[in-house]
Amino acid sequence: MVATRTAAVTLPRARGGYAGGNVTDQPAPVPTRRRANTRARILDAAAAVFAEKGLNGATVDDLVSAAGYTRGAFYSNFSTKEDVFYALYEKQSALMVGLVRDAVQAGDPDEFDLAGLGAILEALRPHARIWYLLQTEAQLHSMRTPDSGTRFQEQSAGFEGEIAEILVDVLGRLGRRPTVSSVQLADVLTSLYIRGLAREALAGGPAPTGSAFVEATLPAVLLGLSTPVLSPGAHRG
Repeated sequence: MVATRTAAVTLPRARGGYAGGNVTDQPAPVPTRRRANTRARILDAAAAVFAEKGLNGATVDDLVSAAGYTRGAFYSNFSTKEDVFYALYEKQSALMVGLVRDAVQAGDPDEFDLAGLGAILEALRPHARIWYLLQTEAQLHSMRTPDSGTRFQEQSAGFEGEIAEILVDVLGRLGRRPTVSSVQLADVLTSLYIRGLAREALAGGPAPTGSAFVEATLPAVLLGLSTPVLSPGAHRG
């Protein structure tokens, strides 16, 4: 029997696309701009849905109706409503971190003082309620559904890690350093901030008691869990 030699098949070059090789060698398709926009719109619409109904109360139909899409569009971007929820929680947490970082870096490092914390809190205020509701919902869901606990813990650890880096920067601007680990400090201050948000949420809006609690407590705790950095050549008394 005479062996038959099979010629390699070369694919024509597509406009702006892949040329040559087997089909299986082609890289995975990059999400299109339309798909990215669809995903972003679903996430944006989901914020109000989850804030009103919670994760367990919301349905896929609620999410697609709020975003103005079909179930097909939903399932081409997400597998479950839980995927939407945790993607949204991650997005909102990143937004909060970005706002804190921008507020800190906006001022002159040599002129930063504790009064600057008020500006940071004000920058967070428009987004604080949604983030608080998502954070609380994520925590409860992870406790009720152990399989989702790891995902929440990883996201929370990432959030606190970034806040910890910012706190080290803030203390450096104040000529201080933490007396506990920066992650522990971030955990304490974040917990206090969440407590203040809870007071405001229970009051149905920005509550003076909640705002006063946060604005008075955070600086005191920040100072209490830090110490001045000794300048070179300085001696302890």
